[in-house]
Amino acid sequence: MNETFNLICQDVYKLKQIDISRNEECFKMYKKIANKHLDKYKKRENNDLESCKRDIREYSVKYFCKKLHGKPPGKIGETKEYSSINQNKDESTIPVPTERDLIDLKQQQTLLEKKTQIYRKIFSSDTRKILFSVNTLQRDSISVDPKGTYTIDLQSKNIVDLKNVISFNLVKALVPNVRYTINDSNYNKLLHDSVALTLKKGVYTVQNIGTCFQSLGPKHSSASPTFSYNSNGLGAEKDGKFSWSGELKTSDTSAGSKSIARIFGLKYNSTSKIYTSTTTAAFQADTRANHFFDIEVAEIPSIACYQTEHSKNIVARINVNSPFGGLDEYTVSDGTYIDEKFQPQRLNKITIRILDEFGDVIDLSGVESYFTFEAVVLKNVPDLGIVLEN
Repeated sequence: MNETFNLICQDVYKLKQIDISRNEECFKMYKKIANKHLDKYKKRENNDLESCKRDIREYSVKYFCKKLHGKPPGKIGETKEYSSINQNKDESTIPVPTERDLIDLKQQQTLLEKKTQIYRKIFSSDTRKILFSVNTLQRDSISVDPKGTYTIDLQSKNIVDLKNVISFNLVKALVPNVRYTINDSNYNKLLHDSVALTLKKGVYTVQNIGTCFQSLGPKHSSASPTFSYNSNGLGAEKDGKFSWSGELKTSDTSAGSKSIARIFGLKYNSTSKIYTSTTTAAFQADTRANHFFDIEVAEIPSIACYQTEHSKNIVARINVNSPFGGLDEYTVSDGTYIDEKFQPQRLNKITIRILDEFGDVIDLSGVESYFTFEAVVLKNVPDLGIVLEN
C-alpha cells in the first residue's frame, strides 16, 4: 500500500508541484480509496490485482489534484498548501462503502447461494422422458408462415403438455425428398455470356440438364447454350463434367447461386465475387437438389443443438439418400444424441424449419413429413413457467 502511495505522491508533484508524501490526512484519504477498490478485488468484481492497483493510483491522483485546484505551488516537503484537507474535508466524492452497501452485498450473496441450491436441487431431481409425434399436415394444429416454417401448437391441441423441460432431441423423422433440381431458389441465378437466363424448374439428371433452359434475356441474340456431358470414367474425355458454348456464371453469391453453381460445376471467383466457368466446368456435375436436411426448432436453447453457419438451433441433420419423391428416414444414434441440459422451461409450441446445406428454407410443397421428439422433464417440481435467468 505504501509503495502505491509513493507513486501517487510523485504523480501529484509532477502535476501540481506539491508534495503530499508527509501529510497524514492525505494518507488517510488514500487508504479509504484503496480499501474501496480492494473490496472489489476481494469480491472478485476485479480479479486482477495489478489492474486494481492501477485503478487506485489513477483515482487517487485525480482526487488529490481536484482538491489542489487553484492552490499555489509549494516546495518539496511543504504540506501547508494542502491544509484545506484538515479544514474542510469533503468525503462525498469518495466512494467509500456504506453500511447499506454492505447489507446489499450480503443480500446478493444470499440470493446467489439460494439460486445455486435451487439449481442443484432441480438438476438432481427425478426426471422422465416424454415422446411425442407431430407431422406437417395437422392443419388444425399448425400454422405455416412463411413457406417451409411450421409452428405446431402443442398444448391447446392436446398433443402434449411440456412443463419443466431440461433436454430435447429429435429421435425419429421421415422427410420427403420433393425438391426439384432447378427450384424456386436457383432457377433465375444463372447468366450466359452475361445475359440472364430463366431456367425451367424440374428434376433433372446430368444427361438431360441441358433441356432446362426455357428462355433468354431480351438482349441475347444467339441460341441457348449447347450442353454436353462427359460421363464418369477413365480419361479426360470421361471426367463427369459439363461442357457448353460461351461462359456461364451466377448473378451473385446467394444460397440459390451456390446451389446452381454446384449443379453445373462452376468455380468461385474471388475477384468478381461470383461463380463462373468458361466452356468447360471446373468441377464434376452434381444434379442432386439436396445433400442433407437440417431440422431447426427455434424454441430449443442452442446449448442443446448443433451449431452451423446458418442456425444455432439445429436438432438433427438428415442425409438425403432417396430418389426424388422418396422418404428419407432419420433415427437418433449414440453419435447424434445430444445429452445436454438447459434451464427448465415450458414448451407450448415448437417452430420447425427444414433447411438445406446453403441455409435456404425448404418448401415441402404440401407433402407430409413426420417427426418424433423426446423431451426430458423434471418430476415433482412446481411448474417454473419461464426460462430461469442466468
